[in-house]
Amino acid sequence: MSHRKFPKPLALLMVAAILMSLFTFAPLASAQSVNGVNRVLSVSDTYEGQAATLTIKEDSDFTSDFANGQTFRLTLPSGVKWSAANISVTGATYAVRSDQVLELTMNAATAGQDIITVGLGIKVDGAEGDVAVTVDPLDSAVTGGSYVFARVGTGKTTATCEKVETIGQTGTGGTIRIDETRVGAVGDDSQDLVIKLPSNFSWNGMAAADVVFAGGFAGTPAATIAGNGSRTLTVTFDPPNTRTQRGTIYVTPKIKASNSASYGDISVSISGDNISDADLVIAKYANWGVTIKVKEVEELLAGKFDDIKTEKITIEENVPGSLISGRNITFTLPDWVKITDLSDWTVSGGGLAATAPTVGAAGDIDGDGSDFDIPITTSSSNNTGKIEFKLYLSIEGNKTGDITATVSGAGIDESELVIAKAVAPLAAVAEVADVKIGVQSQSVPDVIITESVKNALDLNPEVNDTPINNGMLTLSTPDGVKFAATPKVEVTSGDLEIKGAEVRLSYNDTVLNIPIKSESLKPGTVKVSDIKLTLDRTVPEGDLLLKVGGTAAIENSRSSEGWLAGASAGGDVNDLDAGEFETGTVVKVKVANCITPAPGNKTVSFKIGDEGVMAMNGRTLVQVNLLCDVLGLQKSWDAASKTAYFVKDGTVVAFPIGKNQIIINGNTIPVDQGGVAYNNFTYATLRGIQMAFGGDLTWDQATQTATFKF
Repeated sequence: MSHRKFPKPLALLMVAAILMSLFTFAPLASAQSVNGVNRVLSVSDTYEGQAATLTIKEDSDFTSDFANGQTFRLTLPSGVKWSAANISVTGATYAVRSDQVLELTMNAATAGQDIITVGLGIKVDGAEGDVAVTVDPLDSAVTGGSYVFARVGTGKTTATCEKVETIGQTGTGGTIRIDETRVGAVGDDSQDLVIKLPSNFSWNGMAAADVVFAGGFAGTPAATIAGNGSRTLTVTFDPPNTRTQRGTIYVTPKIKASNSASYGDISVSISGDNISDADLVIAKYANWGVTIKVKEVEELLAGKFDDIKTEKITIEENVPGSLISGRNITFTLPDWVKITDLSDWTVSGGGLAATAPTVGAAGDIDGDGSDFDIPITTSSSNNTGKIEFKLYLSIEGNKTGDITATVSGAGIDESELVIAKAVAPLAAVAEVADVKIGVQSQSVPDVIITESVKNALDLNPEVNDTPINNGMLTLSTPDGVKFAATPKVEVTSGDLEIKGAEVRLSYNDTVLNIPIKSESLKPGTVKVSDIKLTLDRTVPEGDLLLKVGGTAAIENSRSSEGWLAGASAGGDVNDLDAGEFETGTVVKVKVANCITPAPGNKTVSFKIGDEGVMAMNGRTLVQVNLLCDVLGLQKSWDAASKTAYFVKDGTVVAFPIGKNQIIINGNTIPVDQGGVAYNNFTYATLRGIQMAFGGDLTWDQATQTATFKF
């Protein structure tokens, strides 16, 4: 006899088919009930009785699912047993199968919505904490699950504080709640509840009305209160002896601090004849005053008008009544910040009432100041009050760093808070070269100007009633310095656009104007290169700084109109209007060190009548600053003796003003003309300089020119 060999997967399928033909599967019952208990009862560790009622309710959408004969189980955890004498059931028959298992069979199912109730009669036998009954549906339409219905307590009472209140030297702490852990836990005899405060605190005006009996203690006769003025409060009470639920005591604590009490948490110790020992924090003792805070420290662009605002600022009392009615809170910002508007004003808590500052040309906030007052019209009580608002600001264009608010007045100590951070719209950097005084067309390194954020350079700055559509970035020279030619300007990063063909020099070649064509969505970088500068003889030695500014960078410099209440506020270029500052420069960038041309074979001419040159008593006098600049001398001034000093190569010469003498290295030499003060400038003679430092001095009468070879 031959045997046919099937492939292994096919063989497995055939076996499965044979097995399926041997069995008939009953459909699984659907879980279609809503279950719950009516309470969670706190009980003792020896409790026996009906703790709660479990309700098993047929879902209203499946009213045909419950059927007579369906069986399910209720199971208790270890440490709890069924108490047959205390079990009650409707809608089903039941049988106690073991200490923990109760079996129920439906016997009253209808075509409508059916409800089965089970009075959970139990006996506690070693359990602690939460007690849950577990519903096992077996094959019924009952939904399974576990339901906490009792809690086994180990003490007689528990104590909690519903809210920790902040108080001053006198005040009311958070309500103390004392609950029985089970019905009858504290007994029914007259007894004492004792609540003790820490040292340096005492009970203040406690009365029977401050102690309320509720729950199973409702109906307790008025308690006797003893201990006002001391640390220890004694409440004598007699709870009802027929209560069927746990009792609760509510105590409203009225407290007074002595002068030596420490600020911080106030804890009480609770004890009594049948009251479990407990310690609670019920209050915080705080100094009178306020706390000021801001939701977030925003970075705000300096030099701008529109939508420059803080996040929400909150002034909140530390203790109710800290802000005194009839007085003003003064809110002050640095003088480089002007307040142009206020929004989101709210006052809340404890009945506090305060008047919002008015905004307008004649208002409390007028765009010209850095402070305002908040009148307190009603002080708070019971709860702390708070005032909230946002501020719109105009920040001087060259300022950066923290904007710190100072809050004072209305009976509170001065407080400070950083409410925002000023950010300059631009940054500028350059390498540094040496340039010489009195030399033309000297090259200096490139200047790189970078936006701090997108849109820092405005195409449409708010300097008139409507945006002017010609925002300008400028690069300006200091006194005595000019651009020798128009530099090259280009955008090297970001999507900022400039009108390159319209870049121009103005104001006698001292200002480079760079018009903006399109604002950036990514911070842009502008490169200014091929910079050539001409320095006259008045430029001082030291740092040579170029100034970065313009209407595109700074809206709030002196302009045609100011800004107030979120809109252009009118004004005049000759006035400092609302929200405006004198500053037109965002940042200065060092591009060179100014040095005097090297000495040796140098000839300098001074013509009578030129700036800084005059004649007196037949002598040529030159302004001290000009002498030092062109001859490379160091200078100093002694105001007490009114004496100008010059120093070079270890030689010191002094020119006392108004005296016909000079002093060279301490030696006094008579001369026919000494130092002179004229039109707020100090002058010295060329002859005196020659005597001190050497050189050849000649005079050309025809041209009225003194020539000094130095």
